[in-house]
Amino acid sequence: MTQPVRIGKLDAARRQLETAISLWFTDGDVVSLHTLAFAAYEIIHAVSKKRDPNRDHLLLDTPVIKDEYRKEFTVFVKRHANFFKHADRDAEAVAEFHPILSDLYILFSIKGLEICGERLRSAECAFTWWHYLHKPEWLTEAGRTMIGQNIRTHQLAQMRSIPKAEFLKALSCCAGTVGIGLIAALRFNRPLARE
Repeated sequence: MTQPVRIGKLDAARRQLETAISLWFTDGDVVSLHTLAFAAYEIIHAVSKKRDPNRDHLLLDTPVIKDEYRKEFTVFVKRHANFFKHADRDAEAVAEFHPILSDLYILFSIKGLEICGERLRSAECAFTWWHYLHKPEWLTEAGRTMIGQNIRTHQLAQMRSIPKAEFLKALSCCAGTVGIGLIAALRFNRPLARE
């Protein structure tokens, strides 16, 4: 007989998040990925708000949405996650889904973990770094400058050349140097130790 598992909310969210990230890197099922990413985000959002009511804003409480439109915005950003979980009102419905929404839930989950004071795990660092390297247009000028100052051009090219399916494993293997070290360098405006 299997023994019961004792698990906290944040641990459950991190497990969901890690599974979502693994699915993302392996181009796994987008519905499962989104459902897990959203579930993780909801928990992390609530825990971070409970721990620090004055914390930085995350996706669902972003200050760029007017209060009178907050409910409409929340329904909009949650619609696919709810569609994938419920069928009581629309059992025969079909939705058009854009998987990039899952990326936002994962990224805001990672930000929420940082707000909670949690150390990022290798999968979380790998996901963040993949986006830093492959979506530089998402970064501010300061973010792009920091990467340019801390990583040599040939290193950037090498990191960008790692196939998506191998990136998680590659960064996990060197989390102490390339992964977490690079994240720390960017977060704290410190130059990365050079070879």
